[in-house]
Amino acid sequence: MSRYSHSFDELADRLRAADADSGAAEAHGLLCGTLTAGGRGEPAVWLEHLLGADNTLSVAAQDCQDILEQLQNDILAQFNDEYFAFEVLLPAETAPLPTRTRALSEWCQGFLYGLALGGIRESTSKTEAVEEVMQDFYNISHAGFVTEAPDEGDEVAYMEIVEYLRMSVLLMYQELQAVPVSSRLQ
Repeated sequence: MSRYSHSFDELADRLRAADADSGAAEAHGLLCGTLTAGGRGEPAVWLEHLLGADNTLSVAAQDCQDILEQLQNDILAQFNDEYFAFEVLLPAETAPLPTRTRALSEWCQGFLYGLALGGIRESTSKTEAVEEVMQDFYNISHAGFVTEAPDEGDEVAYMEIVEYLRMSVLLMYQELQAVPVSSRLQ
Protein backbone atom coordinates (compact mmCIF):
# COMPACT_ATOMS: atom_id res chain seq x y z
CA MET A 1 0.00 0.00 0.00
CA SER A 2 1.33 3.40 -0.99
CA ARG A 3 2.15 6.04 1.59
CA TYR A 4 1.19 8.84 -0.81
CA SER A 5 -2.00 10.86 -0.75
CA HIS A 6 -2.31 10.38 -4.53
CA SER A 7 -1.43 7.54 -6.88
CA PHE A 8 1.01 7.56 -9.77
CA ASP A 9 -1.89 7.33 -12.23
CA GLU A 10 -3.75 10.24 -10.62
CA LEU A 11 -0.64 12.42 -10.77
CA ALA A 12 -0.04 11.40 -14.38
CA ASP A 13 -3.66 12.24 -15.29
CA ARG A 14 -3.49 15.66 -13.61
CA LEU A 15 -0.20 16.51 -15.31
CA ARG A 16 -1.62 15.47 -18.69
CA ALA A 17 -4.76 17.54 -18.08
CA ALA A 18 -2.55 20.56 -17.36
CA ASP A 19 -0.55 19.90 -20.55
CA ALA A 20 2.58 19.69 -18.38
CA ASP A 21 6.09 19.36 -19.77
CA SER A 22 6.81 16.52 -17.30
CA GLY A 23 5.27 13.17 -16.51
CA ALA A 24 4.51 11.74 -13.08
CA ALA A 25 7.80 9.88 -12.59
CA GLU A 26 9.91 12.88 -13.57
CA ALA A 27 7.79 15.17 -11.36
CA HIS A 28 8.20 12.93 -8.33
CA GLY A 29 11.94 12.60 -9.00
CA LEU A 30 12.31 16.37 -9.30
CA LEU A 31 10.50 16.98 -6.01
CA CYS A 32 12.65 14.34 -4.31
CA GLY A 33 15.79 15.94 -5.75
CA THR A 34 14.93 19.45 -4.60
CA LEU A 35 14.08 18.20 -1.11
CA THR A 36 17.27 16.15 -0.99
CA ALA A 37 19.32 19.15 -2.08
CA GLY A 38 18.14 21.58 0.49
CA GLY A 39 14.87 20.97 2.17
CA ARG A 40 11.45 22.25 1.20
CA GLY A 41 11.56 24.01 -2.15
CA GLU A 42 9.03 26.70 -2.89
CA PRO A 43 6.61 25.92 -5.74
CA ALA A 44 8.03 28.85 -7.73
CA VAL A 45 11.35 26.97 -7.82
CA TRP A 46 10.00 23.81 -9.45
CA LEU A 47 6.47 24.39 -10.76
CA GLU A 48 7.51 26.23 -13.91
CA HIS A 49 9.96 23.43 -14.74
CA LEU A 50 7.28 20.76 -14.42
CA LEU A 51 4.37 22.53 -16.09
CA GLY A 52 6.14 24.78 -18.59
CA ALA A 53 7.10 28.43 -18.50
CA ASP A 54 3.73 29.80 -19.63
CA ASN A 55 1.54 27.13 -18.11
CA THR A 56 1.18 27.88 -14.40
CA LEU A 57 -2.01 29.95 -14.23
CA SER A 58 -4.70 27.67 -15.67
CA VAL A 59 -7.18 25.89 -13.42
CA ALA A 60 -5.60 22.56 -14.39
CA ALA A 61 -2.14 23.92 -13.54
CA GLN A 62 -3.40 25.15 -10.16
CA ASP A 63 -4.88 21.70 -9.56
CA CYS A 64 -1.45 20.23 -10.37
CA GLN A 65 0.20 22.64 -7.99
CA ASP A 66 -2.09 21.46 -5.20
CA ILE A 67 -1.35 17.78 -5.78
CA LEU A 68 2.39 18.46 -6.17
CA GLU A 69 2.53 20.44 -2.92
CA GLN A 70 0.76 17.56 -1.14
CA LEU A 71 3.22 15.15 -2.74
CA GLN A 72 6.10 17.30 -1.51
CA ASN A 73 4.70 17.09 2.03
CA ASP A 74 4.33 13.30 1.71
CA ILE A 75 7.93 12.94 0.48
CA LEU A 76 9.34 15.08 3.28
CA ALA A 77 7.45 13.02 5.87
CA GLN A 78 8.81 9.83 4.32
CA PHE A 79 12.37 11.19 4.25
CA ASN A 80 12.14 11.82 7.97
CA ASP A 81 10.36 8.59 8.88
CA GLU A 82 12.36 6.51 11.35
CA TYR A 83 11.34 3.30 9.52
CA PHE A 84 12.72 4.36 6.11
CA ALA A 85 9.20 4.59 4.64
CA PHE A 86 10.23 6.45 1.48
CA GLU A 87 8.79 5.07 -1.76
CA VAL A 88 9.75 5.91 -5.33
CA LEU A 89 6.48 6.83 -7.07
CA LEU A 90 6.39 4.70 -10.23
CA PRO A 91 3.75 2.88 -12.31
CA ALA A 92 2.05 -0.09 -10.67
CA GLU A 93 3.63 -3.53 -10.92
CA THR A 94 0.88 -4.47 -13.37
CA ALA A 95 2.26 -2.03 -15.96
CA PRO A 96 4.52 -3.58 -18.60
CA LEU A 97 8.17 -3.74 -17.58
CA PRO A 98 9.34 -1.52 -20.48
CA THR A 99 6.88 1.18 -19.30
CA ARG A 100 8.12 0.90 -15.73
CA THR A 101 11.75 0.99 -16.91
CA ARG A 102 11.11 4.17 -18.91
CA ALA A 103 9.46 5.73 -15.85
CA LEU A 104 12.46 4.73 -13.73
CA SER A 105 14.73 6.49 -16.20
CA GLU A 106 12.52 9.60 -16.14
CA TRP A 107 12.44 9.52 -12.35
CA CYS A 108 16.26 9.60 -12.22
CA GLN A 109 16.36 12.45 -14.75
CA GLY A 110 13.93 14.42 -12.61
CA PHE A 111 15.86 13.67 -9.44
CA LEU A 112 19.16 14.90 -10.89
CA TYR A 113 17.45 18.01 -12.24
CA GLY A 114 15.90 18.59 -8.82
CA LEU A 115 19.33 18.38 -7.20
CA ALA A 116 20.55 21.05 -9.62
CA LEU A 117 17.52 23.25 -8.90
CA GLY A 118 18.27 22.83 -5.21
CA GLY A 119 21.82 24.08 -5.67
CA ILE A 120 23.79 20.83 -5.86
CA ARG A 121 26.42 21.34 -8.54
CA GLU A 122 29.46 19.37 -9.59
CA SER A 123 31.59 21.76 -7.55
CA THR A 124 29.44 21.23 -4.43
CA SER A 125 31.18 19.62 -1.49
CA LYS A 126 29.89 16.05 -1.52
CA THR A 127 30.96 12.78 -0.02
CA GLU A 128 32.28 10.05 -2.26
CA ALA A 129 29.08 8.08 -1.62
CA VAL A 130 26.91 10.96 -2.87
CA GLU A 131 29.04 11.38 -5.98
CA GLU A 132 28.80 7.65 -6.71
CA VAL A 133 25.02 7.64 -6.28
CA MET A 134 24.68 10.67 -8.56
CA GLN A 135 26.71 8.85 -11.23
CA ASP A 136 24.57 5.73 -10.82
CA PHE A 137 21.39 7.80 -11.15
CA TYR A 138 22.82 9.41 -14.28
CA ASN A 139 23.47 5.96 -15.75
CA ILE A 140 19.98 4.74 -14.81
CA SER A 141 18.49 7.89 -16.37
CA HIS A 142 19.77 6.58 -19.70
CA ALA A 143 18.40 3.09 -19.20
CA GLY A 144 16.28 1.44 -21.82
CA PHE A 145 14.67 -1.90 -22.33
CA VAL A 146 16.07 -4.08 -25.09
CA THR A 147 14.24 -7.38 -24.84
CA GLU A 148 10.67 -7.79 -26.00
CA ALA A 149 9.84 -10.63 -23.65
CA PRO A 150 10.90 -9.76 -20.09
CA ASP A 151 11.39 -12.72 -17.80
CA GLU A 152 11.41 -13.17 -14.05
CA GLY A 153 15.09 -12.19 -13.90
CA ASP A 154 14.26 -8.85 -15.50
CA GLU A 155 11.52 -8.27 -12.91
CA VAL A 156 13.91 -9.07 -10.08
CA ALA A 157 16.56 -6.74 -11.53
CA TYR A 158 13.98 -3.94 -11.81
CA MET A 159 12.89 -4.40 -8.20
CA GLU A 160 16.53 -4.38 -7.04
CA ILE A 161 17.17 -1.12 -8.90
CA VAL A 162 14.06 0.48 -7.37
CA GLU A 163 15.22 -0.58 -3.90
CA TYR A 164 18.70 0.78 -4.62
CA LEU A 165 17.16 4.12 -5.66
CA ARG A 166 15.00 4.21 -2.57
CA MET A 167 17.83 3.61 -0.14
CA SER A 168 20.25 5.83 -2.06
CA VAL A 169 17.86 8.78 -1.91
CA LEU A 170 17.54 8.36 1.84
CA LEU A 171 21.34 8.21 2.15
CA MET A 172 21.78 11.31 0.00
CA TYR A 173 19.11 13.19 1.93
CA GLN A 174 20.93 12.51 5.20
CA GLU A 175 24.37 13.30 3.72
CA LEU A 176 23.34 16.53 2.00
CA GLN A 177 21.44 17.92 4.97
CA ALA A 178 24.85 18.24 6.63
CA VAL A 179 26.27 20.34 3.73
CA PRO A 180 26.10 24.08 4.50
CA VAL A 181 23.79 25.98 2.13
CA SER A 182 26.58 28.42 1.16
CA SER A 183 28.72 25.62 -0.29
CA ARG A 184 25.79 24.23 -2.33
CA LEU A 185 25.38 27.36 -4.41
CA GLN A 186 28.96 27.85 -5.57
